[in-house]
Amino acid sequence: MIFERLYDSDLAQSSFLIGCPDTNKALVVDPRRDLEPYVELAREHGLTITDVAETHIHADYLSGGRELARATGATFWFSAEGDESWQYSGLDELETKALHDGERIELGRCAVEAVHTPGHTPEHLSFLLYDEEQVIAGLTGDFLFVGTLGRPDLIDATGLGQNVSEKAAKALYASAKRAIDRFPHDVPLWPGHGAGSACGKSIGALPTTTLAIELASAPWAPYVQKGDEQGFIQHILAEQPESPTYFRRMKEENRDGFELRDRSARPSRAYPHLIQRALSGDMKVLDLRPRDDFHRAHLNNSLHLPLGSHFATWSGWVLPEREPLLLITGSGNEADRAAASLLHIGHDNVVGFLPFEALPDAELTSQPHLGVKEAHQKWRKKEATFLDVRGASEWREGYIPGALHHPLPRLTTEIDAIPRDRDLIVYCGSGARAAVATSLLHAHGITRAIAFDGSMGAWNEADLPTETPQKGARAAE
Repeated sequence: MIFERLYDSDLAQSSFLIGCPDTNKALVVDPRRDLEPYVELAREHGLTITDVAETHIHADYLSGGRELARATGATFWFSAEGDESWQYSGLDELETKALHDGERIELGRCAVEAVHTPGHTPEHLSFLLYDEEQVIAGLTGDFLFVGTLGRPDLIDATGLGQNVSEKAAKALYASAKRAIDRFPHDVPLWPGHGAGSACGKSIGALPTTTLAIELASAPWAPYVQKGDEQGFIQHILAEQPESPTYFRRMKEENRDGFELRDRSARPSRAYPHLIQRALSGDMKVLDLRPRDDFHRAHLNNSLHLPLGSHFATWSGWVLPEREPLLLITGSGNEADRAAASLLHIGHDNVVGFLPFEALPDAELTSQPHLGVKEAHQKWRKKEATFLDVRGASEWREGYIPGALHHPLPRLTTEIDAIPRDRDLIVYCGSGARAAVATSLLHAHGITRAIAFDGSMGAWNEADLPTETPQKGARAAE
């Protein structure tokens, strides 16, 4: 068997190419929308992509499964499990086949068997990989990660269900028991996500694991081994991270279909007249440059989204749906890289890019920011309100006393709760999310927001007051 993992560190997402050297057939599982890497990898191995499959209806990115199947003429395999609200639609222009538990995708000597593992979603499938009737690996999608299991709360959290988290957790418990019976305990298991994904809590950084390792070390395993279903449910639902608001749109479009692309998403250099359109609000401006550059100067009301390891995820947090986007670049090929990442979360409408040097000086502004000494002084004198945009788990570990808490993944939906009549010092862990959040607040007219450089890291290093939800203030002045 030919087996290749393609990993996107931005989304912390894995996709896979499985090929049979006897028939030269290849299956791609959970592809992203930048199709070229799959086509090129198949070509390198002398394979033809004949089949495309998805483990489940994804929430954190817009799947490339439909587009890859259409582009290559492959059969699109989808789950036939789950209730009616979790059935795929909009597949008329594709050659499709539905997969039930126990059914196989045959590639020749190699085959892939579907195992229904609901919980994260009702229709979720894992895949066992066979080479001459021997299971040699498993693809667990968002069912099983390194050190944890997929979140059963996302259906409620995204608004696609109501009060179904406990039911989903029960299904996840049953799936874990089923996996103990169906999965070989010593073969490699390859999850669909790694550390940093919001599809699970505290996902491990290793790319692969085994069921034996998970049963020996994962926090959920003792509950299953003891038959403690209620303890499992309480454990798996506790302290889950925030669900980004764009997850609902991803799930709906991955389930129901969306307009498929016919060409590359590479943007071209825009003409300067687009600057005036951007300033008038006809499109959103994304500044891809590093934080210090954005601090110094940027186009008024532009969003700071530095091109780095979290670009796609953060874009999903702060960008409005389907609006035209103008990219501002520094140097190099940032526009191409950004456009490819934006595809992953369904933002196809990039009208072009402009290098920062092409922007007129008269339309530039700076981002207000301060360091730890000035932030502490303002806190001590009560001259400003502090806004914490970190996640709930970070908040629980300690925050600046008196701070408001609105996590960046939900800031756009909670913007009306942010005060506008006072200075607002925005902080996160290091200052990176704070700069993004401050640009978002300014774009919404909250112009008294100030980014806290160093943020909680600098505050803690200076041994300044903190408090926790349980213990209250520590060393408050």
